[in-house]
Amino acid sequence: MAQAVAEEIREDMREMPEIATRTWHPVTRVLFRFVFVYLGIGLAAGWLAIALLKALHVPLRTVADVQDWWQLPALTNWFGSALFGIEKINYVGTGSGDTQVFWVSAFTWLVVAAVVAAVWSVLDRRRPAYPRLHEWFRLILRFALGLALVLYGTVKVMPSQMVFELQRLVEPFGDMSPMGALWSQTAASEPYEIALGVAELAAAALLFLPWTVTAGALLSFVATLQIFLLNLSFDVPVKLYSGQLVLLSLVLVAPQIGRITRVLLGRAVPAEPATPLFTGRLGKRIFAVGYTVLALFLIGDQVYQSWDAWHHYGSAQARSPLYGIWNVTEFTTAGQEMPALVDDNSPPHEYGDASLGPQRLRRIIFDAADGVTVQRMDESLVWFPATVDPDKQTVVFTGDVTGIFKIGTFRYERPEDGKLVLDGQISGRPVRMTLDQVDLNRYPLVARGFHWVQDVPYRR
Repeated sequence: MAQAVAEEIREDMREMPEIATRTWHPVTRVLFRFVFVYLGIGLAAGWLAIALLKALHVPLRTVADVQDWWQLPALTNWFGSALFGIEKINYVGTGSGDTQVFWVSAFTWLVVAAVVAAVWSVLDRRRPAYPRLHEWFRLILRFALGLALVLYGTVKVMPSQMVFELQRLVEPFGDMSPMGALWSQTAASEPYEIALGVAELAAAALLFLPWTVTAGALLSFVATLQIFLLNLSFDVPVKLYSGQLVLLSLVLVAPQIGRITRVLLGRAVPAEPATPLFTGRLGKRIFAVGYTVLALFLIGDQVYQSWDAWHHYGSAQARSPLYGIWNVTEFTTAGQEMPALVDDNSPPHEYGDASLGPQRLRRIIFDAADGVTVQRMDESLVWFPATVDPDKQTVVFTGDVTGIFKIGTFRYERPEDGKLVLDGQISGRPVRMTLDQVDLNRYPLVARGFHWVQDVPYRR
């Protein structure tokens, strides 16, 4: 077996032709060296390394260490202090992609890429071009961009990125953040959200197939540019990352701009042979198998993560047994009924916002099974982890997801359809509430539906 493989390798070497090299313009060579370091190593390779470690279920602490290392902490800390006046950069993740560490790290990689490109240009100034390295570079960008779009697409096709929340029906529009308004607008139409995801998945599929890379890069550019513009317009904290995705798309499209222009002008464009990564038959076979296995493995992991998110906090998550919006019609504490005063400014409980305080409540909203949202008399909304046990007929409000700090405990009963009584205590004070369920069809956003024929515009 080994002898046969060795013979095939020798045969491949005999058949390996010299790659026809067209001399690149000196500026093109310098720019390639720069973007290879910045986009190829600084961004795409780092993203792929993190994705692979997560897919292999490497401990999260190790994944975080690798991510921190890729941000070049020594240089990033120095630049942060010397140039931007940041005494200490926080590397702890917050869910935002626009933190100080990401911005300063991006600047650090720009400087590193410029220095490496300068040194590389001096040491390798006689090389006329980098055709094979360019193909490897494009492969890394395709993989990284494709995986990013798989994630963006699957969390929309299996909606967990933007999820319709009942609380938005009673929240004043002006109280929403720009990001909240964008999320709510998209989640209001699940078919629209799914359609956005399908477009992103189509771009990813075209990127992974070597013969449709240009089409994939064009569609990726449109998809990522829309994401980037929305993030800018609605202050979504993923501006840096989405902008980098746009750059990757542009770099993949750039070599084909001339050919694309000729096609759009109706001119004939001959096929352009690609530089092979491997010229021998064995090398091509091994690469094809390895590429396919790695792509399917990472794509499968992304799809599974999105499927899991869809069922845990997306539109497929379990709903509360008391699902609905409930208006508080009576509120009694320590035997004394509290009137429904809109300007109720009773001081909150000592735990601040993570409390129910002694104030009368306006509404209680049961949506997902793991929490509850209360609306105070001033219309402010506060979410709490909560557990509803339909067997014991109890509701427990907690101050944290562990359930250790209990804010309120109630027994509940439903004397009739659309009625709910909660009897228990909040922070040690006896409380009894009577609530009426709101008919969700009273909201046009829920009840309006779809109409092919509209004699009069319905815009409220």
